[in-house]
Amino acid sequence: MIVLLTEEKSMKECLEILIPRLWPDSIPGKDWIVLSFQGKNDLEKSIPKKMRSWNYGNPHFIILRDNDGGDCFAMKRRLRDIAQRGNRPFQVRIVCQELESWLLGDFDAIKRAYPRIAAVSNRPKFRNPDALTNPSQQLDSLVNERTKIGRAKNISQHFDLNANCSKSFNVFVATLRAEIRKRHLGPSTHRQNPRAPFHTPPLARCTSV
Repeated sequence: MIVLLTEEKSMKECLEILIPRLWPDSIPGKDWIVLSFQGKNDLEKSIPKKMRSWNYGNPHFIILRDNDGGDCFAMKRRLRDIAQRGNRPFQVRIVCQELESWLLGDFDAIKRAYPRIAAVSNRPKFRNPDALTNPSQQLDSLVNERTKIGRAKNISQHFDLNANCSKSFNVFVATLRAEIRKRHLGPSTHRQNPRAPFHTPPLARCTSV
């Protein structure tokens, strides 16, 4: 079972749309689950408790936290130190800088979700959304949707999983695909036809801008 720990509900909404596309024959709540917390401090405080107390499904934890302009390497080291106290297999993935960077990484998805937005996809700054210092404000200025959860739902359902300009998104998707692949190739499988090959989609190619 893959257990994803996130700091807030908008990321949870995004992942609950994303994961079934990467793992179509999975069962939510059995093969994977996404848990959200009340911000970064709540997430970090809850990580070891949640890991130690988990007693279902031979879990592998993936911890997602926004970078928010911080030191990515230092943050990852700190989260690893925290997670090691949980005595469970885990990976840490940092979102650069926040979920809105992932959303801005697929401008075609934004245009499908909000067809009336201005044609600004040729702006160079959107070619590297992880480098934006204020992605949430940038997205606010483009779409008429002020709630983070609303934007996450509307845009992520249109994602092209192989054409996102956010490097941190692509690293996360590659991580998730690898964990899914392990479950298909392991001693137990959730597929109806265990002999059918599991095809890993090609690496992401940024074509949105």
